Amino acid sequence: MRYLYVIVTAVFLSGFFFARKPMEANFKDSAAYRWLNKKVFSKRTLDNMENLDNWRSFTTSGTAIVDARKVIKTVDSSSTVATIELSKQFVHEGQQSMLMTTPTRLAGAAPKNGRGWGRSGVRRLFNGDDWTAFNRISIWIYPDLPGFYTTALDCQLYNDGAVKLPAIFGQEGETSLVLKNHQWNHVVWEISNVARDKITAFEMSYGLSGSYPGEADKIRFYFDQLELEKVDPDKIEGWDVWKGRISYPHSGYQTGAQKTAIANNIDAKVFKLIDQDKGVVVLTKPIEKVTSYIGSFQVMDFSEVRKPGTYVLEAGIVTTKPFRIGPDVYERTLWKALNFFFAERCGMEIPGIHGNEHQDWICVHGDKRMVINGGWHDAGDLSQSFEGTEEITYSLLSMAEKLRARNDNPALYNRVLDEAKWGLDWVLKTRFGDGYRDVGSINSRRTNNIIGDDDDVVATAQNSPMANFEAATVEAIGYLVFKDTDPQYAANALKMAEADWKFAAEGMPSVKPSKDLWRGNFDSNNVEDELPSQAILSSVAMWKATGDKKYAVFATALAHVIVDAQQRKRPDWDTPLTGFFYTSTAKDRILHYCHRGREQAPTMALTALCDAFPDNPDWMHWYSSVTLYSEYLKTLAKYSAPYNMMPASVYVDTEYMHVPESRQESFRKQVLKGIPLGMGHYLRIFPVWMDYRGNFGTILPQAQALACAAHLRGDLASAQLAEHQLEWIIGRNPFAESTMYGEGYDFTPLYTPSSGDIVGALPVGIQTRGEDDIPYWPVQSMWTYKEIWGHPVTNWIWLLKDIEGPAMVEGRATGPVIFKEVNTKQVITVFPDKSTGNFKTTVPEGKYVVISNGGEQKQTFLPGATYHFECRRGFLLNYQISIQVSAKGEVIIKIKAQGNGQHHFHIRTDNLMIEDTSKAIKLKPNNSLTFEWMGHITSPDTPWVAVIVPDDDMSQRKEIRGAVWEK
Repeated sequence: MRYLYVIVTAVFLSGFFFARKPMEANFKDSAAYRWLNKKVFSKRTLDNMENLDNWRSFTTSGTAIVDARKVIKTVDSSSTVATIELSKQFVHEGQQSMLMTTPTRLAGAAPKNGRGWGRSGVRRLFNGDDWTAFNRISIWIYPDLPGFYTTALDCQLYNDGAVKLPAIFGQEGETSLVLKNHQWNHVVWEISNVARDKITAFEMSYGLSGSYPGEADKIRFYFDQLELEKVDPDKIEGWDVWKGRISYPHSGYQTGAQKTAIANNIDAKVFKLIDQDKGVVVLTKPIEKVTSYIGSFQVMDFSEVRKPGTYVLEAGIVTTKPFRIGPDVYERTLWKALNFFFAERCGMEIPGIHGNEHQDWICVHGDKRMVINGGWHDAGDLSQSFEGTEEITYSLLSMAEKLRARNDNPALYNRVLDEAKWGLDWVLKTRFGDGYRDVGSINSRRTNNIIGDDDDVVATAQNSPMANFEAATVEAIGYLVFKDTDPQYAANALKMAEADWKFAAEGMPSVKPSKDLWRGNFDSNNVEDELPSQAILSSVAMWKATGDKKYAVFATALAHVIVDAQQRKRPDWDTPLTGFFYTSTAKDRILHYCHRGREQAPTMALTALCDAFPDNPDWMHWYSSVTLYSEYLKTLAKYSAPYNMMPASVYVDTEYMHVPESRQESFRKQVLKGIPLGMGHYLRIFPVWMDYRGNFGTILPQAQALACAAHLRGDLASAQLAEHQLEWIIGRNPFAESTMYGEGYDFTPLYTPSSGDIVGALPVGIQTRGEDDIPYWPVQSMWTYKEIWGHPVTNWIWLLKDIEGPAMVEGRATGPVIFKEVNTKQVITVFPDKSTGNFKTTVPEGKYVVISNGGEQKQTFLPGATYHFECRRGFLLNYQISIQVSAKGEVIIKIKAQGNGQHHFHIRTDNLMIEDTSKAIKLKPNNSLTFEWMGHITSPDTPWVAVIVPDDDMSQRKEIRGAVWEK
């Protein structure tokens, strides 16, 4: 079968993409369709475009790169390049429309920062009008942009009332409109959240970003029929579920997953689960009431239903739209995520989006230069990030490894491989061979592909140890993935990996901390474990690819930087927490991410070490660090029950004094709006943030860390919590809306002015209003919270690699193998091959008893994991663990085992002293034997962790943990 994969892959990679086109969303499932079909209760015409008395054109200068540490204001230029006139060429209603004509760029060189030349637009002036009786703007727009596939306009309101607009963070009272070229677009914008008691202006503007080859350099927009309307507004804020809706993941539920849906104020005491295809009720249950820190909710739990199919939920008069239960419910989102990256490709023609562009995007290194188009654009603009492309490639290659090992979905495998190679090609292309490489650059421009003129985007190469470790990581994994299908390509990737790893290792000692404590997006800066985490992942990948022990030595030597930056001792707070990380081993600043989280990196690194080097003497320290962090995350999630969305971080009430002065007051207020933990510490469910808002970039990396920990620990609860983060994004949120464009129902337009609407795109995420700590999802579409970025989709794929699909179980047996699920008692029976005794099957996630040939063994199966079972007579071994802890820190660990023959057990511990760590026993069929270890907790103020390994088989290990203060 492996050779079939090789043949199919070769054919697939040689020609498939020539016929590929981006997917199209079902518009009727979108929020935009629902908005256009809302009942309008009243309306008021603001301007019918029959005269220009109150219209003005304007132009602004080049846009600065947003730095959340600073206040940035955009001002009008002294002159305008836009012209306005009345026109009869395209009219929607009445005698004429208003025509705005503008060039696509200004004269002179483009800004060196990679942004466009500014904006050009029209502004309708008002005399302090009160619009509070209305909550929606309606306007008709006809774009006429010859040669353009996509286009967009931004809208902005100006208010001089109690709340001033534009707002301090530049996103309230603004929205972006993706428009269809050469046709009338009816645009509606709900403004129930926007201050509008004294409106002075409404503007629409176009970003002056230049033109691709074949696109016009002068463009036109026709506007008609500007109106105010009153409609029933969308829910945009709060933890309670939108009245009249049920909150559930629109993609559905994996077969063995926890299955809950959430509501508020539904007049019903029971709910029904209905098989849509058969029209029959398969389950009727009472609605539970769940109360947590964030409020009280009605919860519908139907976890016991594990039969694949299409269902709807009904509670009183409220019914959901159809959703699936099945083993592959997330596969559809993976295909759509792949579509997103295909549409974001740079340097090739993408039908309906752009031609072969950015052939004049240059990176210079001394007197050398190279064209660096390729890879993927990484956000709503056209920028290219090396870190972003590396992470996308890493996630895709990792997914390809999983799919190849499972060998049950060749079409998906080949599609993943194709997209991964596109990224790896760019990583290999953009190196100068001496440690210097392109590390990414800002780009908002549609350039003309002519090198040397004034629209080129020019980057300067850097010798970055982080970038070189990242490159070596994907090059090494690329070697492992492609060595059977393309040996020459794979060999070159490994050669480059060895060189890049060497450049990184040699440069690592020269890396110096920055003076800035915060990045421009307000993530923590100077995070000491970020580079070691990447170095570990890179070194483990190199060790797997080459077997060279120097990589193992290098990797294991760095682990202490991660472990020593963790809060392991119980702090003196009212609500003490352990397991979180600081920015350094000095432990003077708690680690925070608000935009592009990297919480997964330390856990991935330590897990990689545990998997690769199980006999290392520090293995237990690595393992316990992963355990403490995942338990910390599980504790935090209880505060946002029943959604169980991951809270952001613990903050200190004095941190505001260390942020830029213009942001201090907002930072201070946001911290104090968090949950008090004692001693000046507060838990924020959403991050403390400034301009860069949206929490998918934090909850998905946390979910990745949970998934890694789940597989290391065999911890189903961690895996299920990771799944809940997917569910939050795909509809199980207070707004009951899917946020992946083109997936599920009620997906909203996203901020994507450069590339248009893309199926599979994810925004940066749900945000908060001002200093509050509650979900806020306004209708407006604006950066960054509704902006498409590459990293949420990357993290989505990365996470699916670990938790998508059922468990795969293979092994040997001499008779039937029965898998009995503990809670539902459902049974799966597998018959081995009569000639070989081999069997292979898939099992939904859950806790099971495996029975075969008179023996049995309890086993937890995780989603997406692979297990090997030896089920022949006498091989199954079952054991249970119980513990007793005294107030003096004495721990008794009891093992009750069932099986047959000689067995030995070994215990590994962290913060628990046990003298005799090995036990040998002899078991007899149909009998159990109990033995125990006695230990002493070394540091009473620190949790302890132990792992029991039977017969030196790490796959059968079990974990126990505890703390003196736990009951």
